[in-house]
Amino acid sequence: MRLLPLAAFAAAACLFAAPALACDTVLPPEQRDIDAPGKYCLAANRENPIRINASDVELDCRGRTLTHRDDEPWVNEGVHLRGGSRVLVRNCRLVGWTLSMVVDQYADAQLLNNTVLANGPAISVHGSDRAEGDGLKLTGNRIFYYDARDGAEWAITINHSPKPVLTNNLVAGFRGYSAIMLNRAADAQLTGNQLLDLNEGGAAAVRMEQSPRARLVHNTVMLRRGVSAKGLVGASDATCIENVFVNVVDSGFELCSVRRHNVDQINND
Repeated sequence: MRLLPLAAFAAAACLFAAPALACDTVLPPEQRDIDAPGKYCLAANRENPIRINASDVELDCRGRTLTHRDDEPWVNEGVHLRGGSRVLVRNCRLVGWTLSMVVDQYADAQLLNNTVLANGPAISVHGSDRAEGDGLKLTGNRIFYYDARDGAEWAITINHSPKPVLTNNLVAGFRGYSAIMLNRAADAQLTGNQLLDLNEGGAAAVRMEQSPRARLVHNTVMLRRGVSAKGLVGASDATCIENVFVNVVDSGFELCSVRRHNVDQINND
């Protein structure tokens, strides 16, 4: 008899979960622009970029891949948010783009659970310099550079966008100037991010320029060998709590105004 209540509960759970997975419009492979609010999704892999020019848009790629076309070298951006507000892009897989995901003058943009096989900057944000911030959230994105043909100065760059929130993102195999670059991005919150197998030379894991009061908690940085790489650069007035930096010669923790229980370990054995 107990099976009936359990079955009813499961059915109700599926019913209430359905709207979260709803898709109003399946984006055709040849359509490149989204110009109206709505919930969009992909039903197949594609070789065309996606430009979002409207507010109140959800794009769920459902694990489908956007691959850069060799016959269109002038098309650089895989997913481009070009002005508006309240947009969510999730579950996309991007391969070979010079600029994989671009957020340009957008408010309340969220990039969630995307995978980037990068060939240049993976996520590039240009904000509006509003003191209250743009509501930017980057969560659970995975960025890999092992198959990159070209170099990149940074994997994630956030410019002129205060109060960004970066949570549980992964960058692996990056060989450029800084894995995360914050430029005029005050009050940033970085929590649970993993920056692994980074440049063993003089690059940095997180670089902050005119970006005070950052809060860095439970982030992990790891290199194969301790040579001359830096952890944090410009961490003035930052809060640094329980971060783990392995084989980073200059951790940068000494600049943090609040620092507790951080681990800084060199292991070249």
